[in-house]
Amino acid sequence: MKKALLLISILCLIGVVSYGQEKTPLEYMDVFELQYVGDPQISPDGEKIVYVRNQFDVMTDRKYTNLWIIDFSGENHMPLTSGKSGYSQPKWSPDGEKLAYVSAEEGSAQIFVRWMETGQTASITNLTSGPGNITWSPDGQYLAFKMSIPKKQENFGQFPSPPKGADWASPGKVIEEVSYKSDGNFSFLEPAYNHVFIVNAEGGAPRQLTSGDYDHAAPSWAADGSHLVFSANRSEKADLEPNNTHIFKINVASGALTQLTEGKGPHNSPVVSPDGKSIVYLSYEDQFVGYQLDHVFVMDIEGKNVKELNHGLDRDFKNFTWATDSKSLFAYYDDHGNGILANLKMNGNAMVITKGIGNGSFGRPYAGGSYSVANNGKYVYTKANTQRPAELTVGHFPTKMANRTITDLNATFLKNKNIGKVEELVFNSSYDDKDVQGWIVYPPEFDENKKYPLILEIHGGPHLAYGPHFSPELQLMASRGFVVLYTNPRGSTTYGEEFGGYINHNYPSQDYDDLMSGVDVMVDKGFIDQDRLYITGGSGGGVLTAWSIGKTNRFRAAVVSKPVINWYSFSLTADGYNYYPQYWFNKKPWEDPQQYLDRSPISLVGNVKTPTLLVTGENDYRTPMSETEQYYGALKLQEVESKMVRIPGTGHGITARPSNIIRHVAYITGWFEKYE
Repeated sequence: MKKALLLISILCLIGVVSYGQEKTPLEYMDVFELQYVGDPQISPDGEKIVYVRNQFDVMTDRKYTNLWIIDFSGENHMPLTSGKSGYSQPKWSPDGEKLAYVSAEEGSAQIFVRWMETGQTASITNLTSGPGNITWSPDGQYLAFKMSIPKKQENFGQFPSPPKGADWASPGKVIEEVSYKSDGNFSFLEPAYNHVFIVNAEGGAPRQLTSGDYDHAAPSWAADGSHLVFSANRSEKADLEPNNTHIFKINVASGALTQLTEGKGPHNSPVVSPDGKSIVYLSYEDQFVGYQLDHVFVMDIEGKNVKELNHGLDRDFKNFTWATDSKSLFAYYDDHGNGILANLKMNGNAMVITKGIGNGSFGRPYAGGSYSVANNGKYVYTKANTQRPAELTVGHFPTKMANRTITDLNATFLKNKNIGKVEELVFNSSYDDKDVQGWIVYPPEFDENKKYPLILEIHGGPHLAYGPHFSPELQLMASRGFVVLYTNPRGSTTYGEEFGGYINHNYPSQDYDDLMSGVDVMVDKGFIDQDRLYITGGSGGGVLTAWSIGKTNRFRAAVVSKPVINWYSFSLTADGYNYYPQYWFNKKPWEDPQQYLDRSPISLVGNVKTPTLLVTGENDYRTPMSETEQYYGALKLQEVESKMVRIPGTGHGITARPSNIIRHVAYITGWFEKYE
């Protein structure tokens, strides 16, 4: 009897242990447990990799970043920095003996240098604003960077000073610049311009090389260190011609400035070849439309003998690294939502080195990733994966060595999590039968014999793209029992200029047909309940969500995040108001108000019957809160069931803080579950 009782007890214990090890779906608080890699930088000899490790802190509700190092082999994985000051922009010196990076550990963002052999570090700057685009000189003696410098302002109005001890109202803010606000800055911009500086790598006072009321960016050193090449918009109407950038060369010693490119811009992202003879850059003939592909050009160091490299290669190339022999380029591009590292020859031929780069963003599955190449052809990149955040993967070009993933930051945490399967879906648009790509996120423990509610999730941009990448937001939706469909309708990038340009001066339009075709295909699969369809999207996806519920009543409920509702008002109040009327429309709003109205979701609000939740950041300068308020007011006047959620202290990136990732999903699923 005792033996029987003992056996029963053991079996019960085994059952409890087994149950405790069962995988569980992703939960809201799990967001704080996830980590991901970013900005990997391989040493010149290809033996070491430094990367940015992204983590979240539940108590401060912030993302914090540290620098970690790992051998190319995957061994000796350890931190270089610790704490919550924020570390970014790691850059190896040309000899691989030092590492420059940016940190705010002393209170404000400064450039630091670490001597890799000894581990000693030093802040080499005392800057007034954060540095960007840091880059080593070829001899390792200097660092170039860009930094914002305030513009001197004239006094406007003469006022008496308040009596001592008086408590007067704050004076008004006088604004005269075209660009006076920018999303992500929770106050109006102080007039300032980005200039190019250099600083001794062992410290000292930085020296400003550029001047004038113009923005300068992306400095690249000449091979002998005598010049810097960069892009800038130095036209007389720079603020009103935002794309009119050119490539310039400046003498580091004398400051003599030479413009290398001609005609109208844009001309951007110059990189000088190791032999000092050539410059690669991006440009196109501006057609003043919403989407055009960047073309890759090479010219000599004097700006002559211009040659297009990627003629006929219908993708956006970027992030160039010259091969050490200066005979080819490493470049990144996205194709069908998938990041690709390629080798681009001087004759224009491109060879794919590896695919699967991605997971450059965290919340949603946007395309984009990063890579780095050593002098000997060893490379590292952020590996895309639908089941986990980005990890480091390495390879060696031109050898046939198989790529290897050398990190697994979430292994311990995710081994007990049941992540929904993600499956590609390609379907034909009902408008013109063109292929449209999408992906399905299934709930954990999906059963094709059951009926599920469907969420159509629409990406922003509109000239962006989703891809086969991990998305905690969509996985959280799936963990609540929803099937999620996300797609790349016409206008999306990564499919070439024609596909992206279908909505030039025509947005929204047939992208709606693409989206509805995807929903139709899902319903036809048999496991979607056609009476439980839901729709949501943010920014450009918010536009299309509002547009869709003005065209159809098939959705049981909708969540419209940070939308544009009225193109007339948006084009004059958004932070890019100097851009949109020129590129997304062909006339100013008062010259053709009907064009703006015809493409505005507000024009269809009289048709809306769908219960609608609106979610926008109160400090959104990209798609201002006034757009959301207009739609909310119109829905209320139409007696459509609706609510408005105003996220305090946030701009367009309403999920920048991890708690808002959780809340955003909770608002969406909570609204939809109300109508289940």
